[in-house]
Amino acid sequence: MRVFKFGGTSVQDASAILKVAGIVQPAFAEKTGLVVVLSAMGGVTDLLLGAANAAIDGKAFAEPVATLRQRHHKAAETLIPDAAKRADILRYVDQSCDELTTICQSLAVIKEHTTRVLDAVASRGERLLARLFSAYAQAQGLDAVYVDATEVIQVERQFGSLFPDLNATTANAQAKLAPELAKGRLVVCPGFIGRGPDGELVTLGRGGSDLSATVLGHALKAASVSLYKEVDGLLTADPRHVPEARIVPEMHYREATELAYYGAKVLHSRAIIPLLTHRIPLTVRSTFNPERPGTRIADDVPPGAYPVKALTAILGQALVAIEGRGMMGVPGIAGRTFTALAQAGISVSMISQASSEASICFVVPQAEAKAATAALRETFRFEIERQLIDEVRVTPHQAVLAIVGLGMKGTPGIAARVFAALGRCEANIEAIAQGSSELNISVAVGEAHVGPALRALHREFRLEKLHALPHQEEGDVRYAVLGVGQIGRTLLRQIAAQQAYFQEKMQVDLRCVGLVDRSGLARNADGFAAAALADLLLKKERGEPLNATPVKAAYADLWNLPLKRGVFIDLTADDTAPLLKEAMLAGWHVVVANKKPLAVVQAQFDDLLKTARDRGVFLRYEATVGAGLPILDTLEKLQEAGDEIHSILGCFSGTLGFLMTQLSDGARFSDAVAKAHALGYTEPDPREDLSGMDVARKALILARTLGCRLDLTDIAVEALFPPSCSDGIPARFLANLKSLDDDWAQKIARAKAANEEIRYVARIEVQGAAKAKVTVGIESLPKDSPLGRLKGTDNQVTIITRRYKTNPLIVSGPGAGAEVTAAGVLNDILAIATASEPR
Repeated sequence: MRVFKFGGTSVQDASAILKVAGIVQPAFAEKTGLVVVLSAMGGVTDLLLGAANAAIDGKAFAEPVATLRQRHHKAAETLIPDAAKRADILRYVDQSCDELTTICQSLAVIKEHTTRVLDAVASRGERLLARLFSAYAQAQGLDAVYVDATEVIQVERQFGSLFPDLNATTANAQAKLAPELAKGRLVVCPGFIGRGPDGELVTLGRGGSDLSATVLGHALKAASVSLYKEVDGLLTADPRHVPEARIVPEMHYREATELAYYGAKVLHSRAIIPLLTHRIPLTVRSTFNPERPGTRIADDVPPGAYPVKALTAILGQALVAIEGRGMMGVPGIAGRTFTALAQAGISVSMISQASSEASICFVVPQAEAKAATAALRETFRFEIERQLIDEVRVTPHQAVLAIVGLGMKGTPGIAARVFAALGRCEANIEAIAQGSSELNISVAVGEAHVGPALRALHREFRLEKLHALPHQEEGDVRYAVLGVGQIGRTLLRQIAAQQAYFQEKMQVDLRCVGLVDRSGLARNADGFAAAALADLLLKKERGEPLNATPVKAAYADLWNLPLKRGVFIDLTADDTAPLLKEAMLAGWHVVVANKKPLAVVQAQFDDLLKTARDRGVFLRYEATVGAGLPILDTLEKLQEAGDEIHSILGCFSGTLGFLMTQLSDGARFSDAVAKAHALGYTEPDPREDLSGMDVARKALILARTLGCRLDLTDIAVEALFPPSCSDGIPARFLANLKSLDDDWAQKIARAKAANEEIRYVARIEVQGAAKAKVTVGIESLPKDSPLGRLKGTDNQVTIITRRYKTNPLIVSGPGAGAEVTAAGVLNDILAIATASEPR
């Protein structure tokens, strides 16, 4: 037996109700038993309460009542073709609207309301919709029956608030619902409402239909409960603040409860509780994309591949602090504090206390801060008068950020990463709390910093890469590295440093079976031991060859290793397209940080992709464009979500970004290039960077990833030096650049006079199916624009899509360096290790 619940947006009009029916009908046809719980039409609860409040305020309430009547009439007329059945439901709608008018007329006279009156007003939205849907289902030939929730869900008082009495509700469900289900009927119930301790109608609060569904699931020992909403599942963060937020595939009960309590509005804060007894799994999925799996919430969900699984925030909070040296060592201060708040009816969302006991601080809704302060000052009036307590201080305009994940427990360094990420975005932490379960770290920050803080934390914990935990047998991965330079050595050390984590938390076993460079190939079919691998890296750093075995002669041995899953990693700067194809034909997955094999002519690029498809292997190349930045991954997720990419622009060269920053700071062009060369930011031949071809290759890869067909020769590329300065010997080339210093100084001066900055920008304009215009060159941009504010070696890409048109999606951060490039490659390796099949 299953319970399906549909939210307000899912039933907002006739067309939405038809989508609901498209989900319900095939599920009901399976004859396993189905209960459908329905919210009111989207916006109807606000409409009902608005009518009541208007009446109390002496304002006109006829218009919202008329709107309520019109919306339900229109839906009934569309959905129920039989005139007699339609007349029955229209009479019920009219009767409910007439009752509402009568209630509002009474409120207009007495000028006040009670909770019971408001519950009577608000409840009719769910009842109207459930009656309408039941009538529609019957009109479609389904044996549907309406059962009012007040006949089933019994509510009791718990700690001063109302919560469903699970025992009484179970008895009611067995008496009222079980017989109907046994007859093979579709049971339709309104959500949000129940019967109170005195037999009165009560409502379960905002989002209460979620709770209705899980309570009925408990009462009937359902196999599952599904909450159908307008979203595809629970997200890693609020997409209004974090555009790259992802759907969380799986979540433990405890994780979901934390998120719901700390402001994730997709789920009622207490909806999980009824499911715990019978360990009933809950799925949150989309009414409008029902084929997508959504988020599964259960108690058998492991910690997952990442220690942090999701972020959320409660806005509109205030931080209240009680401080004083006289509090130290005095028993009962905390007890008196929270007793005073409880007596004032104030709920606390976060508590923090200094170990010296000289201060206690906590977070409350800002609207309740004044009442909280008054209650505390009265409680501690004696201590304040005698200066044992210095003050009760309130800091308004706060938000509580919650960092949630079962994998945080026992994983060192999580708090440090939280602090570092928040520090980088200049979000000051006002208070912090962490429970002993290590499931949640909560921090209070200023509301103005919520967006930057969430984005910084999302990036820090790589939540854009979140995926379900793979089965252990899929995690046996052997890899070979082509190119053992700085990036290659950094990658190997990153893997070694995290090996225990990969094995324990992700069930991924990464072992290096081969190292290849121009000096030869070192190979070990069982995987190098840590000490042996460290010795090979030392040899490379000393400039010694890896092995005397000729590379070409040894590749056949590498391809023929008996591997369950092999990954070949190209970290060179050579044209390796034929070699990558050879690896894929041998059944190896390929990860590339090398742009040249992907910037070959279109036919060769197509051949590489076809080879990967035909052989059923991955070809991943995130690090080719943005090093460790998730640029390609972001584009992939946007396209998977049905968005349409219109254009991309950005700065894709850390070298040229450093150069432009130096010029803006007053350096001469030749000196800036010489400095970049000396610091190792440029290629050994700096012409490779200054020609713009490196950026052009990145732009080409991006355009091809979008499905556009073009070659490097189709891109207009502006070099930073004329052919007359070119020289194959770097020292002479750098000397030749002095002739350009004055010209560059003038360019910078003109830009500064216009309050602009010079940047080296790639632009991709999608021009219909498989077509794009790509340009690469120098641009003068407003100083306060995102690219104008870019500094140093950071990269930035701006993505303009159908959905992100007026407020483009921006990905920014380190775009160069061995550490970030190696990290980008490692993410691609892990994506292969934990995926079931290529996409």
